Formats: sequence, structure tokens, C-alpha cells
Amino acid sequence: MKKFIVGLATLVIWLTACEEPMPHVLIDDLDSTAVEVSNKTTDNYEGTIPGLDAKVIDYTLPNPFQHKKQLLRDSTIASSWDDAGFPNAKDFIIFFKNFQWEVGDRDKEKIASYIDFPIRISKNKSDFLKDFDAIFSAEFALEIADQDPSEIYRDEKGAMIGEDGQIWFKMIKGRYRIIEINP
Repeated sequence: MKKFIVGLATLVIWLTACEEPMPHVLIDDLDSTAVEVSNKTTDNYEGTIPGLDAKVIDYTLPNPFQHKKQLLRDSTIASSWDDAGFPNAKDFIIFFKNFQWEVGDRDKEKIASYIDFPIRISKNKSDFLKDFDAIFSAEFALEIADQDPSEIYRDEKGAMIGEDGQIWFKMIKGRYRIIEINP
């Protein structure tokens, strides 16, 4: 049985890993014979396929809004990254993507190291660590995970994620810091 499963898995991998696409075959309605058309699709589908047609954003390229304002999808206008105090938007977005992973991993210590204490909800690191699970609830963590890095709001106060200013970031002494949390 084990050899059969391994053999079947190998066959499936081999069939799906072929470089050559399988030719489309049309059945002639008149004489029911198979006719090979070509290796190219004859589909006329012009819609979009979620996931396949998604816009791919290369966060390693310079940010187009580093020096100019940005109109966000919700019709708000974000300041340029420069005006918000972020001299390199690309670096902040990489930092933010890592922050999203750390929230998902529930890395309390790492997240606490980003905070510029005191903030409204915690006076110091030990208070924050004690209240971490209440602050970063599952719903709040999901909001953070769903934040599109290309849609981060900015103004003279800093960069803000969430629809209502849940977390504010600012560059302080060359480091990205959290200056406010509003779960």
C-alpha cells in the first residue's frame, strides 16, 4: 500500500511538473473523432481570475509616493512619505511586513521593543507585556494582518494603520517606533 501511495504521488508530481502544456483536443461533432488543435488555448475568457490576475507589488523598488501625496482607495489623501518623516518608504514597508508577522506570531517582546513608551494604553514595557493579549486581541491582530502596505495613511504625525488610527508609527532617532495604539 505504501509503495502504491508513493508511486501515485510521484505520478501526480510528474504530470503536473511537465514543462509542455497538454494540447487541447476538440471532438468533431460530425464523426466523433478527436482532432488535435494546438498547444495554445482557444478560450475567449476575458475576465479576471482572483489570485492569478492580482497586481504584484515589488516592495524592493522605490516607492512612487516617497516625494508626493497619494490618493488612497477610501478617498483620503495621504501625505508623502517625506512629509510624514519617513526618508525611505521602502524600508518602512519592509519593517511593517515584519511587524505583521510578529503580531501573527504573538511576539510580545519584539513588539514591545518597537514602542516609544509611555503611550496612552501603557506607561511602560512591563504593563504592556502584562496587557498584551487584551490589547492585541484576535480581531485586532486580523486588522493588522489585513492592512495593505500600499494603503498606509501618512500625515505630519507619522504613518497610521487601521481605519480609525489603530496604530501610529514614527521614525525616532533613526528607528521606526510605535507612538500610539488604539485597539
